[in-house]
Amino acid sequence: MADLRTDPTEEEAVEQIILVGEDTKHLKDVAKKIRGVSNVVTSQTGLELVKWACECETSFVVAQFEGETFMKLRRAQVRIIGPTVLHHCAQDDLLLPVNTRPLYNLSMKDQVICFTGFKNKEKLIWLVDHVHYMGGSVRKDESIRITHMVANITHGAKYRFAVNMGKPIMSEDWISRLWSDKEDVKSSALNPQLNVYRMKPFYECCLSFLGFSAEEQKHMEELTIENGGSFADLGSKDVTHLVIDNQNVKDVPSDIHLPPFIVRGEWFWGCIQMAACADEQIYTFEKLSTPARHPRSSHALAKSRKRKRLQELAAETEGSPFMNYKRRSSSADVSATSMSPDSFLDLTYTPDKTDPHLSELKIDKEENVPTTTGKISKRQMVVMELLQTEQNYVGILHTILHTFKAEIEKPDQYNGAILAPQDTKIIFGNIPPIYDVHCKLRDSLTQLIENWSEESSVGDCILNRAEELTKAYPPFVNFFESTKETIIKCDGSNPRFHAFLKLCLSKPECGRQSLQELLIRPVQRLPSVVLLLQDLLKRTDSNNPDKMKLEKAIEKVKAIMTHINEDKRKTESQVVMFDIVNDIDHCPATLLSSNRHFVMKVDVMELSGNLSSRGDPLTLFIFSDNVEICKRRMKVLGSSNSRSPAVPHKTPQKAYKHLDIIAMTSIKRVIDVAEAEDCGQAFALIVRDSAVTKEKLYSFTMDADVSKSEVLNSICKNLAIVLCRPDIETFLATVNGEELGITTKDLHKGHKALKFSRRVSRAFSFNKTPSKLKRAVSGMVHGLSPFVKDSRHLQFGQVRKLASTFDLTEVDDADDSDTISLGAYSLQDGGSPSSSTLGSPQRLALPPVFATPSAPKPSKLSLKWATIGPSSASKSKYL
Repeated sequence: MADLRTDPTEEEAVEQIILVGEDTKHLKDVAKKIRGVSNVVTSQTGLELVKWACECETSFVVAQFEGETFMKLRRAQVRIIGPTVLHHCAQDDLLLPVNTRPLYNLSMKDQVICFTGFKNKEKLIWLVDHVHYMGGSVRKDESIRITHMVANITHGAKYRFAVNMGKPIMSEDWISRLWSDKEDVKSSALNPQLNVYRMKPFYECCLSFLGFSAEEQKHMEELTIENGGSFADLGSKDVTHLVIDNQNVKDVPSDIHLPPFIVRGEWFWGCIQMAACADEQIYTFEKLSTPARHPRSSHALAKSRKRKRLQELAAETEGSPFMNYKRRSSSADVSATSMSPDSFLDLTYTPDKTDPHLSELKIDKEENVPTTTGKISKRQMVVMELLQTEQNYVGILHTILHTFKAEIEKPDQYNGAILAPQDTKIIFGNIPPIYDVHCKLRDSLTQLIENWSEESSVGDCILNRAEELTKAYPPFVNFFESTKETIIKCDGSNPRFHAFLKLCLSKPECGRQSLQELLIRPVQRLPSVVLLLQDLLKRTDSNNPDKMKLEKAIEKVKAIMTHINEDKRKTESQVVMFDIVNDIDHCPATLLSSNRHFVMKVDVMELSGNLSSRGDPLTLFIFSDNVEICKRRMKVLGSSNSRSPAVPHKTPQKAYKHLDIIAMTSIKRVIDVAEAEDCGQAFALIVRDSAVTKEKLYSFTMDADVSKSEVLNSICKNLAIVLCRPDIETFLATVNGEELGITTKDLHKGHKALKFSRRVSRAFSFNKTPSKLKRAVSGMVHGLSPFVKDSRHLQFGQVRKLASTFDLTEVDDADDSDTISLGAYSLQDGGSPSSSTLGSPQRLALPPVFATPSAPKPSKLSLKWATIGPSSASKSKYL
């Protein structure tokens, strides 16, 4: 073993370095920087200086650890190091190591290696030598001190020891890769990237499969190749392992060639789960022996045997938490599995039936109380059924926590825990509180049955745990979808987790049910309890003191389910807000609030021009207390759809750009624009700017497939809630579009024309036009345009404003022909329209300029209609 004291005392420090050969002469300056070195000598072979090496601590630096010179120096038993050790000591200001074997680098420092399965002596010598060259040590026999096992077989005592002790089992390529990186000072045997050189579980194994479906067998064959093995047809002489599905195959065919190992399917998934070949003896397929047939003696003996067999079958299934589900009819199974987890108020789930062995429970003998030998009352039977279903449910939760969670989290298993801690917390983190409260409820019901009387209060058992149930269930139900998504993601990306789930299917405590099927049970439990309590209420006399408590218990459980549903909706709407904020560029941080929830998303086009250009695609995110208005980007830079070669070098853009956020308290009126030939699916919001106390009109149009009434009613409803007003209709008014200059006519045409004009402008412009000058010139050109009516009435220097972009609250004393008051349509301080009836505000006489709206200001973005809620690319992103 090499002595690698990298920090020796000054007396042991190397005083002289001899650079051997032409390949080491350039290291003279590096050698002089090492602490303790007083002399650096160069030599062609270094052999002539061997006799002087004993006079002081001397190290020979050799570039190649092979050849005649290296072998002669090695036989001379001098200290030999490689250039990498020299660089390492100079870089970290260390003394040269005092080594007894040639040392090229320190990549395997402190690593203890054991080899198994190597029959080629020359290859084994090469591997052992190179482990020493890289600072490692080798042990012949397995022990607790070894850090790695290097193998070329997947069986044997040493291999099994490494698996049981959790020691990494590496292939010989691991050592070869480290030696190829011998010049790298930072090379390390513990680099996680070198895990690809771990021994595959099916190394040099040829598998054959029997009893599996065609689809499952194909999947298993693909996994065999991925894990270093091969597969062959049944009966092939190359097969080393015959994998049998013991659920479908009861006997091994006798007319085929049998391999050395015949194992159950659990062996295959167990190998993949721990990334090592499992012990075949544990999973050996045992042929079921056929019981000997005895001649029938009499009809009585046949009946006795039949009765005995039924008792054996009952004993086998007694106590299993899944026995009741197997006895259900197909219709009951459908109702049990088709229940939606989104609602706890679905009471269509059929509760579990009572097992016969409950009748054997000991019941105290009291007056007028049925015993196990007497007749059991209907009320007692329902309570026993409630207890049995509770025991089954607790058994399922116990399976989830101990068969799945505990095994996944085991840190001492080979290759460590199966899942990352964050994934384990998402899947199982909310189960323990539910398990604890139902264990207490089960114990209360058990004590109630053992001391049964008709006056025993089942309602108290439920009411005493109501508060704990209210706290335990919402965290699980709220993130149930995330739990399922995490299971699916890990199942597809983590082969060990996939194999673990397959392995658990064969365990009797799982009842051949997947983890997802077991995790749906907490969602189903409370509706099942309600049904059983209602059945118990029917069988309880009116003069029984438990009658009133049962009614309270039923109402309490229903209230808990209602609370869970409301809490789930609130949580989902708050989670959606994070996605919305992440999708909006320059989104205000104040949009995130625990007191706010998301209502709906509406894709619209702007008509007013107060927010952006007329015809621009916008999106309204309607919340409970405000409305976020964003501009939709049709082409997002940095996306895969962009064809520009410069796009990958730019920062990816978000799908939306923030324009404005309107508080519900700032909305004075919601305008429903009447449908007309030149105005369809349009609506508007009259908003008062608190800073300047002016009212502005924001008008929009939406797709014909969108329900405009649903959008407007939703805004009015939330507006009424914020303002604490009971009359929702007060905030809605119906107006003809021409009265406010709102029209959708020529919207597409104007949008395309301006888009083309902007392309031409960019082609001939060399710098940016000042925005003020651009608006002034644009206004003058518009005022002189022959397409504008009454342009002859304009005096020199006057510019006519567009009706769609006009500030409707400005008042010009000189000329008020281009202004309009919104007082008739906005709610004043009094709260009602000033001079109009509800829903039919006073019509105002408008000047001719509003009869024919001016040419719209189109946007440079193309038109895109959308609908309420999520886009087609992500239908459930915001709802």
